[in-house]
Amino acid sequence: MAQNIKIRNISPLGDLDVPLLGQIVKYGETVSIPKAAADKLLAQDQNFEQVGGN
Repeated sequence: MAQNIKIRNISPLGDLDVPLLGQIVKYGETVSIPKAAADKLLAQDQNFEQVGGN
C-alpha cells in the first residue's frame, strides 16, 4: 500500500497549477498525495510544506 503525505501550498504566488498532480492547488490548501510526488514538491520549499507527522 502506497504511503500518502499531506502537503500545503504556501507559495507567495498564490494558487498553483501543479501538472504533476493534474490539478490546481489553492493557496493554503492541504492535499494528500503519494510519497513520490510529495518528495518532488517538497523540494520546492518556497511553495510547499509538509503537514502533520507523516
